Amino acid sequence: MSLDSLIHRRHPSNWELFLSSPLKFLARNIFALSTFRCQPILNANSVRVVCISDTHNVHNSLPPVPSSDLIIHAGDLSNSGTKEEIHATLDWLQSHPHPHKIFIAGNHDRLFDNISSRVIVEAAYPDVIYLQDSSVSIDVRGRTLNIHGSPRTPQNGSWPFQYPRISAAQVSSSDIWAKIPGNTDILITHGPPAHHLALEYGCLALLDAIWKLRPKLHVFGHIHAGRGTETINWTDGQRKYEKIAGGEGGRWDLLVLVIRTTPSLWKKRLDKGHRTVLVNAASVGGFRDEKRDYAIVIDI
Repeated sequence: MSLDSLIHRRHPSNWELFLSSPLKFLARNIFALSTFRCQPILNANSVRVVCISDTHNVHNSLPPVPSSDLIIHAGDLSNSGTKEEIHATLDWLQSHPHPHKIFIAGNHDRLFDNISSRVIVEAAYPDVIYLQDSSVSIDVRGRTLNIHGSPRTPQNGSWPFQYPRISAAQVSSSDIWAKIPGNTDILITHGPPAHHLALEYGCLALLDAIWKLRPKLHVFGHIHAGRGTETINWTDGQRKYEKIAGGEGGRWDLLVLVIRTTPSLWKKRLDKGHRTVLVNAASVGGFRDEKRDYAIVIDI
């Protein structure tokens, strides 16, 4: 399957998902119930973040972008990564009044794979922060947020910013995500972690990294049909779900997932434990990217 057909594919129906694997279908829906109930607790210091990704040159036809403290673009600003395409999108991004604007490249944004071109683009947009396997700290009303961004995605074709696909057996020895600082509050990657808002195409090494880092917010895109949000609480039930989703779990794991999930369904919110909000912010969707979606707003 080509990368374009992977990214632009329609979301499979529930019936198709059930037929492909009843066990995975049940686990996915049970886990989804727990993430629906696991909502972050807001207070006066909460920071509002607008998340977008995969605008692919259609930025001017997107719904209006809400106001917020910070706007994040998680890559694929363009289709071909030309100078004209990139500048058009960054002109649009810089025009927004948000106090902080941060973006990364995606596999379509070839211009950023050239160091000299990247330096010129960054100099042209001083009000917009570009991250490429790098970090920045910003202050929002006296609160400091540490943000790391990376354009990298698993290999599929000859696109830029790609790395060899990592199997489950290779995860423990992989260093692809070793540059992410341990104090990262917001992680921006172009691709998703495995088993979360990714259909079947996320990265196992990235999932392992966020289990260790547990940032407050992880924003990504790349897989358009995976668009959505999850708020996860890093529980044993989540481990069981991921095991089943990876094809390694069985009925016992499903039973444990049910037992771990059921108590949370009777609560309005979970008040204990560290939470991470996952956002696949793909702005286009549908079988041929004909759909235009609103930016996703998150408070952390």
